[in-house]
Amino acid sequence: MKIRITENKLFAILCILIALASCTDNSIYRKGKRIAPEGWNKDSTVQFVAPIVDTINEFDIYINIRNTNEYPLQNLFVFVQTTSPLGNSVVDTLNLLIADDYGRWTGKSVSRIWENDFLYRRNVKFASRGNYTFTIQQGMRNDILTGISDVSIEIKPVE
Repeated sequence: MKIRITENKLFAILCILIALASCTDNSIYRKGKRIAPEGWNKDSTVQFVAPIVDTINEFDIYINIRNTNEYPLQNLFVFVQTTSPLGNSVVDTLNLLIADDYGRWTGKSVSRIWENDFLYRRNVKFASRGNYTFTIQQGMRNDILTGISDVSIEIKPVE
């Protein structure tokens, strides 16, 4: 029995292979945490522990925020504490704009959820191997912040 491959089938197979190849994720770390549906409490933190083994190459670190249409504000202040395996700690304050001046959400939309990838640090060279802890806390004036559904962190090699 001969298998006959027409140009259409060959084209379809080629498209599938290209699509699969383009879906590769080169992240060395990506984790997300859901925020409680009742809101993100000012005293609550989201913590990620990233095992780092590469101390030679440079990496970009992203903070990913997902919000719903119920988010009442244009921006989101967060405090990000980074702790190295040696116990050294740095705290940064970020002002993340998740809506433009006209109130339109930025980022990618999936139904009623909007996702923004914010570059937190560029060209980071990790000083030592081990677990790096990233602790994120909302820094808004609201004690309970509604409309934020997920917070994640992603570490990618610099391309």
